[in-house]
Amino acid sequence: MKISISLPNELVRYVDERVVNRSQLIESLLSAWQKKQQQHAILSACLTLDAQTSIEDEEWQQVTITDWEVSG
Repeated sequence: MKISISLPNELVRYVDERVVNRSQLIESLLSAWQKKQQQHAILSACLTLDAQTSIEDEEWQQVTITDWEVSG
């Protein structure tokens, strides 16, 4: 798919001085950005799950302690 973007002339000159293929550069930058976004989403989900699990573990521990105290 082709897209069109607008960039300042200085930036285009800078890129042209350093790369052979602008499209390839933009594709690799966007792929890296996508991967970082996906990793952030996974990390966020893991932290949420960990927090939920910690709460459940604390509740389970309290129930176990209470049951143990009641059973004497």
